[in-house]
Amino acid sequence: MTNIIQSNKEKGDCSFCDAKNTNVYLAKELLPFFRNIFNLYKVDESSKVSLWDAINNDFDIIEPDCLTNSESLFKAIAQSEYEEFSNLFENNVSQESKELLDIKSNEVQSIWDRFKSEIKYKNRFHISKSNLINLEVLETFFNSESFIKIIKKGRSFYRCRISNKTGYENKDMWNPQNKFATSGRANPKGISYLYLGSRIETTFYESRASLFDYASVAEFRLKDDIKILDLRNPEYDIISWSEDDIIDIFLTHANFIKTLQEEISLPIRKQDKDLDYIPTQYISEYIKSLGFDGVEYQSSLDNEGYNLAIFNPNKFDCIETKVYDINSIKLNYTEIINKK
Repeated sequence: MTNIIQSNKEKGDCSFCDAKNTNVYLAKELLPFFRNIFNLYKVDESSKVSLWDAINNDFDIIEPDCLTNSESLFKAIAQSEYEEFSNLFENNVSQESKELLDIKSNEVQSIWDRFKSEIKYKNRFHISKSNLINLEVLETFFNSESFIKIIKKGRSFYRCRISNKTGYENKDMWNPQNKFATSGRANPKGISYLYLGSRIETTFYESRASLFDYASVAEFRLKDDIKILDLRNPEYDIISWSEDDIIDIFLTHANFIKTLQEEISLPIRKQDKDLDYIPTQYISEYIKSLGFDGVEYQSSLDNEGYNLAIFNPNKFDCIETKVYDINSIKLNYTEIINKK
């Protein structure tokens, strides 16, 4: 909701949090964004939760400064149609479709698991319809403002290759030719993508640079704006989904998308097999077919950095390559088994 309010350039004093000279929006004009959210709830005599508290608990919509006035804020939003929603405002509520939505969400997760199993071990190119991911729903998600990110011309990203002290030249720092391309999280074998990191340090982690290694790091700079699918930190903004009358799709598929985020961010391990990458390669190919230039995803090895899988490397120039001497490594570890 903050994005909607911030989009209005009119300044004034907020009636609900007492903020002065801030972006303001008439509460009653927010009803189109909230009507379908109100309709998720039903009067429940056994509940001890009000409508406004239930919405805040379920979706964390209201800014902290306005929480104490949530009741008056929601009533102001519903003002023009208050009679229709009066039972919800004057009684305690529960989410009417929560159980059904949870079942549907679990079904979506089950489809992903069945899809992974089938595409890895049974059918590679002709997936059975019962196990097929609903690509139309995915397209709805991916083409929403929450997932589209435009990276502007001039931004720089980095790629690392372990080298000797002399290092590599710029021409050697590009993604490999197709005939040499091995399987990755996003690219199938024989189809080469350019994998880049947001920080030099990120590329050290991703390339598994070790103590006393020399690492050649190239700076790649964008020649044009590119459209990226943001699987790192999309905004799961229920408000926009509610306005578009597809709130049920959001609620049933959000966990699936989060699973996809985790899958594509998993670190590549030495014991991994090419088969392990096929499910995310399939989704990446679909993303490419929607007109995206690449995918952005969190680095699982560097909390402060993220990665790009670029489908069309020609969007970049390789500016310069520098050689680094890795002289310190910090390891974090977690005990997973105790054998006696």
